[in-house]
Amino acid sequence: MDAPPPELPRVRLVTAWARATVIAWIVVMAGLIAVVVSGRNVGKPAWWVGPESNPTLFIVWLAPFLLPLATIVLAFRSSRLVPIVGVAAAVVIAGFAFGDVADSPGVAILEGVIALGALCIALATFAGLERR
Repeated sequence: MDAPPPELPRVRLVTAWARATVIAWIVVMAGLIAVVVSGRNVGKPAWWVGPESNPTLFIVWLAPFLLPLATIVLAFRSSRLVPIVGVAAAVVIAGFAFGDVADSPGVAILEGVIALGALCIALATFAGLERR
């Protein structure tokens, strides 16, 4: 008789880390909103928002928030994919910041700082994974 294969260890995000991750990504999204609103108020809007006279499509406005939102949803589920999706979200935010370098350098710097902070959050989340 063949013995069944051993069960692989399950990896999940610890509850305390999940809560901290949710709060941190909410702060990241709030920071992005603050930077975008401030940039628009001073007349240097982010490229993905556009000026008030000619705004971009609403779906483009949501683009930098989709992966952070996915990270929050995964953190609520204590998924092992939280750090990976978080790193991807930070890279996407950095890409949006890079797009603002020419037209809105101040906004780009702030978005870059937010992206760097998001990357640190995502990398720290690896410490919150546990095997069962």
